[in-house]
Amino acid sequence: MRILLLPFSFLYGMVVRFRNFLFDIGVLKQHSFKSFVINVGNLSAGGTGKSPHVIYLINQLKYKYRLSVLSRGYGRLTTGFKWVKQDNSPLHVGDEPLQYANLFPELDIAVCESRVMGIEQIEKEKTTEIILLDDAFQHRYVKPDFNILITEYADLFYNDHLLPVGRLREPKAGVKRADVVIVSKSPEKINLNDMQEISTAIKKYGVSKVFFSYIRYSESMEFLTGEKMPLAYLRNCNVVLVAGIANPKPFIEFVASVSKSVTEFIFKDHYQFSSGDIIKIKNEYNRLVGMNSPVVIITTRKDFMRFNTSELKHLIQNLPLAFIDIEVCFNENNESDLMELLQNAINKKIK
Repeated sequence: MRILLLPFSFLYGMVVRFRNFLFDIGVLKQHSFKSFVINVGNLSAGGTGKSPHVIYLINQLKYKYRLSVLSRGYGRLTTGFKWVKQDNSPLHVGDEPLQYANLFPELDIAVCESRVMGIEQIEKEKTTEIILLDDAFQHRYVKPDFNILITEYADLFYNDHLLPVGRLREPKAGVKRADVVIVSKSPEKINLNDMQEISTAIKKYGVSKVFFSYIRYSESMEFLTGEKMPLAYLRNCNVVLVAGIANPKPFIEFVASVSKSVTEFIFKDHYQFSSGDIIKIKNEYNRLVGMNSPVVIITTRKDFMRFNTSELKHLIQNLPLAFIDIEVCFNENNESDLMELLQNAINKKIK
């Protein structure tokens, strides 16, 4: 099948290379802005962990600067510029922006498919110093002040191929536009030789700074009611796991490691749950309850945003539905080095 798709991959690559060439020579115009613009993106079609890294950066910067976040709002049914509020539906603003708004209600979160128009609108309506772009590496009409590219440890970009043969949205040479590359979802105790080997391979593409991050799961889960319970409770529980994320495998493996058993309901990334999906999940829940062990329905925070909507709330309100949160952590001295590099770049623009 891959051999049959190679001609399409070649044509796709030619089109993307030509487009990038037009930006490089100035035929297609890039826009700079008064605010310091940080982009978090990737070369692959989803699944590298951009959103947790955006959340990490928000936590690092929100106490020092007036901060705004702009996303495309993937999966929403609306178009144009919209401010994101905590009580919005993911159908109107997208699940990831809604997640940011619920985590950081004090920040200005917006969605717009045109990042140029979105930034202009934010700067027009708000007093902001830093704008974080979620997934705009290929949106070259914006010229970021700091470009962060994420690649997953288990699926490094240099081992991948262009769509539709592989998952790359543009040729590997595009990495040279990044100020830093972060290898995400790496082992917490990664082998130093592996780090060196991966760093060397990435730096061949013209990037001088490579960092390694890993995912740490919360030690508790949070239910619909807001109640939190330690994960140790799951040891004696049968779990119904529901995930609509790009790469659910690490999440499945983690939940399986802390629970008695796991029944999986896996959907595509950004999937909008229907009442029929909820009925199937409830039926499985009821079947497991009959086995005389506690049952908990576990999902991710991002999926939780798409469950807890006005359209579905009446179907899930009596279910023990909980999410497990995650956070991004960095290996060794990577965190201080990354933030020092970013801070120096910010200081050059924001006096």
